Amino acid sequence: MDYGICMISVAPLRSLPADTSEMVTQVLFGELVRVLDRQDKWLYVQLETDNYQGWISKGQLTPLSKADYTLLQDQARWVSTDLVQVLHNKTKDYRFLISAGSSFYNCMNDSFELLGDSYQYLGTMSSTETFLPDALINNAMLFLHTPYVWGGKSALGIDCSGLTQLIFKMAGKTIHRDASQQATQGEMINLINEALAGDLLFFDNEEGHIIHTGVLIDDVHILHAHQKVRIDKVDHHGIFNLDTKKYSHKLRVIKRM
Repeated sequence: MDYGICMISVAPLRSLPADTSEMVTQVLFGELVRVLDRQDKWLYVQLETDNYQGWISKGQLTPLSKADYTLLQDQARWVSTDLVQVLHNKTKDYRFLISAGSSFYNCMNDSFELLGDSYQYLGTMSSTETFLPDALINNAMLFLHTPYVWGGKSALGIDCSGLTQLIFKMAGKTIHRDASQQATQGEMINLINEALAGDLLFFDNEEGHIIHTGVLIDDVHILHAHQKVRIDKVDHHGIFNLDTKKYSHKLRVIKRM
């Protein structure tokens, strides 16, 4: 297998080829990968959308020919915008749940064909052809109270940069996976009073490394994943945790994507 597609709800991508290894991100339904290496039942892959790399269990990928991989790359693409919803495989007549940000190809109304099977999505979706910045805050609010999971990128558990990447994907724009990578993108905003809802804020540690991110939802509030997806106050110092009444993160960079 040189190419593959995730045809299950969500699959973990790990730092090492072992079930006990750290999960670095997740692969959602419909996401494409290129295989770079193999070890026993494990494949070292690179995600097509953001070039993120890691190990995935071979049984959690469906093989693709190079021709099919290239064909899907070139097809019009949609993403699911419901937090969790049902996808119906009409050909084999079974249903399963998928998370927000899953990918579909060449949709007609709520249906599409993929690898010879016909599917119907029972929720709402958005085309990736147009970036819809006005959708960012609504997308973000869907995840409120979602538990924090390192490497998570789904409605059942998410980390800070998985959250920001996902809400942009649902609005039609691809950004990098990790907070430190996302901080290299976009237009620099110098002062927080110049920032707008939908801008991404980045926070560093004592060594100056970017370790956290969140999305500004109004003049003084940020939505971010810290223990859970939550809303806190933010100013030029950083994030002020409304539960502990203390600053939890130090502001470093503001970017408009």
